Amino acid sequence: MKSFFLLFLLCFSLSAEVFKVYTEQNPPYNFLENGKVKGQATLLLEQLFQKSGHTIFENNIYLLPWTIGYHEVLNKKNTMIYSMARIHEREALFQWVGPIGKMTLGVIAKKSKHMIIASPDALHSYKIATIPGTSTEKALFDIGFRAEELDRFANLTSQLKKLKENRVDAIAFGVEAVWQLLQEMGNDLSEYEVVYVLKESDLYFAFSKETNAKLIAELNETLKTLLK
Repeated sequence: MKSFFLLFLLCFSLSAEVFKVYTEQNPPYNFLENGKVKGQATLLLEQLFQKSGHTIFENNIYLLPWTIGYHEVLNKKNTMIYSMARIHEREALFQWVGPIGKMTLGVIAKKSKHMIIASPDALHSYKIATIPGTSTEKALFDIGFRAEELDRFANLTSQLKKLKENRVDAIAFGVEAVWQLLQEMGNDLSEYEVVYVLKESDLYFAFSKETNAKLIAELNETLKTLLK
């Protein structure tokens, strides 16, 4: 297991079924701390199933890239992933419980780069790092980027290292997660800035398409009571 692949798999029992749950390093919603998956969304997930009368078992934790976790939930029954942006292209692919939070998708660079982005077209002049399959990368595709224009990495930690080393001009990811992980890595936040906001996205728990619709409705109702 390699520490830079910060995706985790938890198993929990739900009625007579066993679900596998995938997440990634996306603070403050989900992250690894002292060998355990924590964060606002993780706590909410635990509370959601406790209040619904179900139990989460935090064993069998695996380290996997986001693309693998996404593929598993897309193609296998009794799986879920969080925290996922609910965008049009994914709408019919999953069953949704939420929203559980919001995320600002943006392009972040060092201030020393003096990047002034007056329009989306200006971004094409720079080397931008992304993670394949993320809603942030999709937002770049929506403004005309092609995959071959981007530097693609497995996780946020790898992106930030390349940014610090000036091997990319900017990275595209959730702004809140970038600030928190930059700080944890010992960086001076005053040296960085958001040069362009791509969009705001609601975050959800995303279940495999075959998940029982009654269960999804029950979890959504329970979530409403938790978030009041």
